[in-house]
Amino acid sequence: MKIAIVKPGIPMEIVLNKESRRKTPVIVAIKGKDREFGEAAISRSSKIPSQSYMYLRELVGKSLNNPVVEQYLKRFPYYKLKTDAHTNELIFEHDSETNYTVEELLAMILKKAREYATDFAEQSVDAAVITVPPYFTQTERRAIKRACELANIKLLQLMNDNTAVALNYGIFRRKDFNSTGSTYLFYDMGSQSTTCTIATYNIVKTKENGYVEEVPQLTIKSVAFDRDLGGLEFQIRLRDYLAKKFHEHHPNIDLFQNSKALTKLFREAGRAKNVLSANNEYTAQVEGLIDEIDFKHRITREQFEKLFEDLFQRVKQPIEEALNTSGITLDEIQQVLLFGGSTRIPRVQQELSKSLGG
Repeated sequence: MKIAIVKPGIPMEIVLNKESRRKTPVIVAIKGKDREFGEAAISRSSKIPSQSYMYLRELVGKSLNNPVVEQYLKRFPYYKLKTDAHTNELIFEHDSETNYTVEELLAMILKKAREYATDFAEQSVDAAVITVPPYFTQTERRAIKRACELANIKLLQLMNDNTAVALNYGIFRRKDFNSTGSTYLFYDMGSQSTTCTIATYNIVKTKENGYVEEVPQLTIKSVAFDRDLGGLEFQIRLRDYLAKKFHEHHPNIDLFQNSKALTKLFREAGRAKNVLSANNEYTAQVEGLIDEIDFKHRITREQFEKLFEDLFQRVKQPIEEALNTSGITLDEIQQVLLFGGSTRIPRVQQELSKSLGG
């Protein structure tokens, strides 16, 4: 997640966390009364996987039999989820005595986000605008509101994250726009989903208190998305591929029955994905993966790409849908802007180039 503050004299500034980074992993690890967040929680997750909660956004407002929840449990089999008999809320079984709803866990993360913002702003921060995926239903949005209430944060507005991307881009580029309008295409492949947005910026005249003023205006022409295409799916598939390679040498050991080993392999898969975006090969290795057995496997970019061929074929779909919905052609697009870490994957860039005529 990224946190930004707005205060007098500063239209918008990105908050740095304790590691002086602009982006903080959305995860909370709980052991007893101790709670860790961000990078510290990721480090702890290898020791207590089932008590380190991540990728919670897609679970809000869902029931246990929802396909998204079923997919989540398939990806992370060490979590125990159930439904509250009274509220019908989704609950994580933390231990024999403690349960947490998804909203409660998100509230913990939101409290930490407010703490980062308060420290950075050097003044109290009690209200927020929170971004959500454009495909979120009203039920999912109400769940986010409940999480804010639990965190004692005044929610000013829920904003679609694709709108926030377009707004953030345009707010500092007023001089680039005019009354005739400029059309931009934003392609955002994030950790869990992909969104394509077509937006126009223009300058309009408004009259207030007898004065005519020229102000910038943002209009979202269309949005299309693939809610399952993102960095997480790449990482999960790579984790499973590495687990298969381990199993070939140790057929009597099932890594999917060992949460710590599976978490270690998941983290290594993330490193491999990032390295193979810039290099042609990578040697994945985990010391003491399980039963003091070390794991090492060389993977090339070509092998990496073969694992995701069906995913690469889906890269163009949000673009085609957004263009069709808007009635705008590629020739009318002034500029294409890419966001999200997975757009750095070379094959993703190739597919985008083919779709966008570049």
